[in-house]
Amino acid sequence: MRKVDAIAAVLLLVLVAVVVFVIIPRENSGGVWHGLSPYFYPMVMLAGLAFGSAGLLVQALTRPNSYDDQSKTPVTREELGFFLLAGTIVLVATFVIHKFGFWIGGPVLIAGIMVFMGEVRPLRIALVAAPTIVATWVLVTWVLKIPLP
Repeated sequence: MRKVDAIAAVLLLVLVAVVVFVIIPRENSGGVWHGLSPYFYPMVMLAGLAFGSAGLLVQALTRPNSYDDQSKTPVTREELGFFLLAGTIVLVATFVIHKFGFWIGGPVLIAGIMVFMGEVRPLRIALVAAPTIVATWVLVTWVLKIPLP
C-alpha cells in the first residue's frame, strides 16, 4: 500500500466534509432563486470528489501490492514539464477567451491541447474544435441560460 494514496484520500474526504458542512452553510445568505439552487453544481462536484477519494482509499487498503511494479519516483522531471506545459496552454487559452471571447479562445484551447498531444492535421483539429465549441455554446447559452464571454 502506498501511504500517500491513503493519506491523500483521507485528506480529500476531510476537505469535502469541511466544504459541505462548514463553508457552504456559512455562505448561505438565504434569498429566493429560480430553478436550481446555486449550491447544486458545487455539491455535484464535491460528490464526485468524495466518490473518487473513497475509491482511492478502498484501493489503497484492499490492493496493497498494486504499485509494486511502478517506479518509486511518483513524477519524473519530464512528466512534470509536460504537466506544466499543458497547464500553461490552458492558462493562455483562458486569457485569450477573456480578451477575445469564447468563439476565438475556445478553438485556441482545443487546438493547443490537441497539438500538445501530438495532433498536427489542421482538418482533424477543426473537425474536433468546431462541433465541440458549437455544442458547448448551445448547452451553456440555451440550456443553462448562462452568458458566455
